[in-house]
Amino acid sequence: MIIDDEQDICRLLQLSLVRHGYQVRYVNSLSEGLKCLKDQKPDILFLDINLPDGSGLDALPGIKKQCPNLPVITISAYDTGPERQQALATGASYFLAKPFSVKNLDELINNIKS
Repeated sequence: MIIDDEQDICRLLQLSLVRHGYQVRYVNSLSEGLKCLKDQKPDILFLDINLPDGSGLDALPGIKKQCPNLPVITISAYDTGPERQQALATGASYFLAKPFSVKNLDELINNIKS
């Protein structure tokens, strides 16, 4: 599952994940993503930190409480040290800075699968 408000990012992530054998659903708001997580149990979650209707960082502890074993990859255009540290400290498995390359994404997905 992908929760990101940028269509291009969603499509890029979707294409890469499909190549790795995943079925992908993406939503463009935090509220819609949280609703989907109640009904679905994805294998991986890509979570944008800055969404128009809320902060992925603020939602992360609740997501991890609901799905403790879910690998969550936080994504952000703002790759600051404190933001990265906060994401990892609150339960993110990885932090992916935008823009990212398909190669970086493939390496990350392979790490998660192994």
